[in-house]
Amino acid sequence: MGISAFIDAIEDRQKAVTVLNRESVDPLYRMLEGMFDDDSVTVTESQDPDAPGDVVLLRDEQTGSLAISQMGEISETLLLVNSDLYVTGTVPLAQVQTPEVVAHLSDVTFTVEDKQKFLLIHISRHIESLALETDGGVLHSSFQRLSRLQDERGTGKAYETLADSAVDVHVYGVEDWEPPGFVDALSVHAGDTPELRDSWFVVHDGGGDPDRMAALVAEEVGPDEYRGYWTFEPGLVTEILDYLESTY
Repeated sequence: MGISAFIDAIEDRQKAVTVLNRESVDPLYRMLEGMFDDDSVTVTESQDPDAPGDVVLLRDEQTGSLAISQMGEISETLLLVNSDLYVTGTVPLAQVQTPEVVAHLSDVTFTVEDKQKFLLIHISRHIESLALETDGGVLHSSFQRLSRLQDERGTGKAYETLADSAVDVHVYGVEDWEPPGFVDALSVHAGDTPELRDSWFVVHDGGGDPDRMAALVAEEVGPDEYRGYWTFEPGLVTEILDYLESTY
């Protein structure tokens, strides 16, 4: 079972996003629809005179669980920013904030490109930040090309920070780089297989705490187009970890 098989095997959760008492402008709402709307995720709006304004609710139809965020939180972290925020290192890893609604869109397969790709970039930083906050355990990260650790200043800074922590960091990808000075603190898995060329994954084992286990797995299915999902389910994260550890 490889990374592609993990993506194919996921049984998408049905989730419903509701903007309650919307005060935000129409273009912002349409951006939310464009970011999240998917066969497994519906986006609607509703009015409730007894509730506050511009609240975003996410309901997992299988479990009934509910996540709540302010529309402003989602706008400031996703809708009104772009990938340069993290590529350039404008937001330090320790300061990454993820709205509850965004994190709980886990276990849904998204196919993203262009602006939507920022959704997966943000979740990658979320998991990396979780590992840094845990200050322990093992983090596995695939970049497709290891040179991204040099070419993307923010990514390099994030992994230099992780290299200085107690996290055991493993990086994967095609070896097309001049290794940075902090490489001695990393475990490098270089190769030129189709899986390493196409896969994007960030997986943390939780450092012994199942509640801090997390994984994003995706693959490039077209030029700068990715299909994948993220999960916080300990059983599924463990399966992905077992695959990576036994294969590489």
